[in-house]
Amino acid sequence: MDTPWRDLVVQDYEISRPASTLLEFDLYTTSLISWPLTWMNDPTPFGVLRRPGIVDIDRTVHDRLVQRLADHLCDPARAQTFVTRAVRHRERTAAALARAEEALADADTATAGTALAEATAAFLPVMSTHIVNWLLPEPQWEAFLAQRLGDQGRARACMLALSTPTHTGHLLAAHQDVVQAALAVRGGAPLEATAASLASRVGTLYGEGTPAARAMRYEDPAQTAVLMQTLAASADPEAEFGHIATARERATALRDGWEAAALLCAAGDPSAVARVRAIVTILAWACDSEERRKVLRHSYLSAVRRWCRLLDRDPATLTTRALLTTGAAT
Repeated sequence: MDTPWRDLVVQDYEISRPASTLLEFDLYTTSLISWPLTWMNDPTPFGVLRRPGIVDIDRTVHDRLVQRLADHLCDPARAQTFVTRAVRHRERTAAALARAEEALADADTATAGTALAEATAAFLPVMSTHIVNWLLPEPQWEAFLAQRLGDQGRARACMLALSTPTHTGHLLAAHQDVVQAALAVRGGAPLEATAASLASRVGTLYGEGTPAARAMRYEDPAQTAVLMQTLAASADPEAEFGHIATARERATALRDGWEAAALLCAAGDPSAVARVRAIVTILAWACDSEERRKVLRHSYLSAVRRWCRLLDRDPATLTTRALLTTGAAT
């Protein structure tokens, strides 16, 4: 939640994320302050930390860097390079978390600590992409598309369609996973083993609060088993897959149609065509990125919490710097 105040823009995560732990605040504020260096090689800090969860940003610095970001992402080649780097950071985070999970399963705290340090180093740039996502020049893009399409309403419809994720959203994908597991149990798969496998994959995504401080409800295989049994007893859980597939096909067709319309309206003007291609690339990435980041964030916070439990440490006192140093040392 950014709030203009005199010559400052105040980013206050105490308001927007009141249930956060120190580690969560640190993830957000560290990535917020460093995103210009991470993504534009600009060493100017995007504000200063007032206290955990609150960053004060000089308004002139804020406006200059946000405009520089808009200029940076207007070129389709730079936009694609940005997306490629962002995806690579996500992949590195996921790989490090997989190593951490294997070590945690074996109660190998040293290996888990090293893997979590690697995950932290990879995940901070992922969190910086979240900051970039909120700073995208969408009003400028909408005005540009309105000029090309001849109507602001059409421009907004185009922007919305272009913001359709390429992959199924994380909660819907998790729900599909639960339904699939329920069908397997109905077909004879062992309940306990299926529930344990499902809980390890999607358990952190369901429920209120944050997995940094305590386990989410469906991290418990017993709770997951109850959910699966309920779905397995329903009349026609398979029908949900058809409904989901139909809705996604409709959204994808709409997105492709608006992309074609925007390109046609820009035809004959190479700079306009380039700008449309950059907008298409970034909007497709942005909506997908938030879905993938949420999954990684919850997996990361859950793994850190369980690592701390093995070491009899309080996860509420950790910072990213501590994980990057003492995590690897442990």
